[in-house]
Amino acid sequence: MEFLVTTELISTDVPLELKAKLYADERQRGIELAREGAIANIWRIPGAPYKTVSIRIAEDPAALQQHLESLPMFDWLKIEVIALATHPIMQAASTSDATK
Repeated sequence: MEFLVTTELISTDVPLELKAKLYADERQRGIELAREGAIANIWRIPGAPYKTVSIRIAEDPAALQQHLESLPMFDWLKIEVIALATHPIMQAASTSDATK
C-alpha cells in the first residue's frame, strides 16, 4: 500500500545534546527505511523547516505504524497519514483498452 505521510516536529524544546543525537539518529533511520523501500520519496516544505511530506510503502497500516514508531523523533512528531488507492484513470492508462 502507498501512503501520503506528513510529519512535523511539534516540540523544539529538546535539550541541545539530545537534539543533535536525535537528528543524527532520525536521518540514519530515514536512510534505512528508504533503502528498504519503505520511503518511496520524501520532500521538505519550503518555509516550514520542521515539516516533511513523503510517499511511504507498507504492506498494511499496521506495518506503516511500525515504521513510523521506529523513528527516533516519533514522540515529538505530529503525523498525518492518508492511505492512497490507484485511480481508475491510471488503471485504464496501463491497459491497451485505454485508447478506445
